[in-house]
Amino acid sequence: MERLKISVQPSFWLFIVVAVVFRQGYFATMYSIAVLLHECAHYVVANRLFYRTTEIRLNIFGAVLYGDFQDVYGVDRIKIALAGPIANFCLCLVCLAMWWVFPDSYYYTEIFFTANLTMACVNLLPCYPLDGGRVLTGLLEKYIGAKALNITKICTVVISLTVFAVFVISLFTETKLFALGMFAIGLFSGAFARGRQTYERSALINREHFYKKGMEKKTLVFEAGCLLSDVAKRMQGNYLYCLEVVDSDMCVLARFGVADLEKLVLTVPLTTPLKDIVNSK
Repeated sequence: MERLKISVQPSFWLFIVVAVVFRQGYFATMYSIAVLLHECAHYVVANRLFYRTTEIRLNIFGAVLYGDFQDVYGVDRIKIALAGPIANFCLCLVCLAMWWVFPDSYYYTEIFFTANLTMACVNLLPCYPLDGGRVLTGLLEKYIGAKALNITKICTVVISLTVFAVFVISLFTETKLFALGMFAIGLFSGAFARGRQTYERSALINREHFYKKGMEKKTLVFEAGCLLSDVAKRMQGNYLYCLEVVDSDMCVLARFGVADLEKLVLTVPLTTPLKDIVNSK
């Protein structure tokens, strides 16, 4: 597993200072810990699926895990996305257990429980780039392919406009939901965010896992007109992969073993057509 890097942005310190000034330092601390643990869960799963992660950045809005796994495909996308909310729900269960065994701990962990519960529920909304939006995209990809992300973004726009409408209505009541309005604006802007299209693995084979437990081997078959990125999208989970490049008549033009395919994905531009790789072999 790659070493975890955590960087703190200046805006995060501004958040802490403001919280302390308004005597909300404990709340800010509990919220920050919940956010960090949420992103750490994404980090652990992403690394176990062999996607490259660079760092976790803390800022005024929370924390973000950066790496080359933002637009992974299908099942891997779902696993990475669900890791964060599941971690928050587990932390909520830990708090409930503590309250049962040590009732007085409620006064010290209520805020931490609320932060984790809120974070898990909000992130499960089917909106991009929230975790729920990534799960929805991963589920739709199986049936409609690349159009899945567009459908998720349309869903995000609809939900954000609905939430903003609730905010507008609240302006005519005693309870002004300004936070809800800001959240709606954030969701709406997220629908137009551009994700990275890189499918770069930090290590396609977990050597330690392979030596101790063994791994299943799969052979991928692609036509020569496909791109290397098409192959990389299919390389998901703890498997060993080989590649056969075929022509339109399904005649094998070239075969790549596990080590050769790993080298291709890690060193050759993913936009390279397979026929070019075969010709240069």
